Amino acid sequence: MTVVRVRLSSPKPAEAAPDLKEWTLRAALILILLLCLAGCQSPVRHQTGPPLPLRLAYATLHDCALVHIALARGFLREEGLDVEAYRFSYGKEALQAVLEGKADIATVAETPVMFAALQGHKLSLLASIFTSNKNHVILADSKSGITSPGDLMRRRVGFTPGTTNHMFLSSFLTANGLSGEDIIPVSLAPEQMRDALLAGRVDAVSTWGPDYRIIAGSLAGRSVPFEDPYIYTETFVVAGKTSYVAENQEAMRRLLRALVRAEQFAAANPNEAQAIVATASGLPREVLAQCWGESARTVGLDHALLISLEDETRWSGKSRLVREAPMPNYLDYLDPRPLLAVKPQAVDRQVLKSDLRP
Repeated sequence: MTVVRVRLSSPKPAEAAPDLKEWTLRAALILILLLCLAGCQSPVRHQTGPPLPLRLAYATLHDCALVHIALARGFLREEGLDVEAYRFSYGKEALQAVLEGKADIATVAETPVMFAALQGHKLSLLASIFTSNKNHVILADSKSGITSPGDLMRRRVGFTPGTTNHMFLSSFLTANGLSGEDIIPVSLAPEQMRDALLAGRVDAVSTWGPDYRIIAGSLAGRSVPFEDPYIYTETFVVAGKTSYVAENQEAMRRLLRALVRAEQFAAANPNEAQAIVATASGLPREVLAQCWGESARTVGLDHALLISLEDETRWSGKSRLVREAPMPNYLDYLDPRPLLAVKPQAVDRQVLKSDLRP
C-alpha cells in the first residue's frame, strides 16, 4: 500500500486564519487526491499466505471465456494461485484429465458430468461459468438433399459421443418425431467434422455454434442449418473430484474470485474480452462476435443445473447409452460453499442443503 502524506502549511502570521468553508474545501480536495491515488494501485489481493498450487484443465472453447480472461489478465495469480494450465479441445477431455488424476479442476459441460456420475465417479461442481440455448446447430450440406429435419432419416450424421452436441442431436431428433435409430450415427471428434462434411463422409453434423459458422463458410452457400433454442440449454461448470474439493476449499475460493473478476471484466470491457477469447480459442474475431450475445458468462449455481442433470440422466437411460442405474442425488454433486464465500447472491437457495441455508 502506498501511503500519501499531505502537509498543510501553517497560516502566516500576517494572514487571517482560513474560515470553515475554506478548510472544508481543502479537506475535500485532499480526499479526492487520496481516492485517485488509491484507484491507481493494483487490485487488492484477497489471499493470505503463499500461493496455492492448482492444476487446471480447461477447454479452448469460447464456453470457457472467463477462464481465458482470468489467465490472460493475471487474475488467478493475483488471487494467490500458482496455476499449471492444461488446454483441451473440449470439456469432456478436460474432465477425463481430472478423473485420471492428471488435473485437479476441469471446466466441462453438464453432459460429461452426468455420464461420469453414472459411472460412479464422485464429483463436486463449484459453479457454472457459461450458459446458452443457442450454442448448438445441426448443419447439413444441401448437396445431400437434406432440406428439412425429416430428411435426416437414414442419413449419416456426425456427432461427438458423450458431449453436448450428442445431447442436442438426440433432443432435436425427438422434437421432430425421429430417434437415434432413424439415422446412421457417425462418431467424430469436433475437429474432424468440417472435413468429414466437405468430403461427403457424412451428410450432416451436430456441432457447436462457432464451429457451425466456420464450417458453413466453407460450404460456399450450401449450408442448411437446423437450430432450436427451446429444446436444450448448455451449462459449462467448474468441477473436481469431491475429495480434492473438500480438502482445498481455500484454493476453490481463490479460483472463483478470479473467475468473478473475469466476469466483471467481460461485462465492463466486451471488446477487449472478445479479443482475449478470440486469441485463446483460435476463433476468428468476427465469428466470436456473432456468438457473444447468444450466451451468458456469469458465475453462479442454480437449480436449473440440477434439472438438466436429471433430464439428461433419463435420456441416457432411454437411449440405452448407459446401464440401468438409479438416479443420482445430484444435490450431493454440488458444493456451494466456495461460491457462498465469494458471491453469495449467485447461489440459488434451492441448491443449498439444510445445514447451509440461512
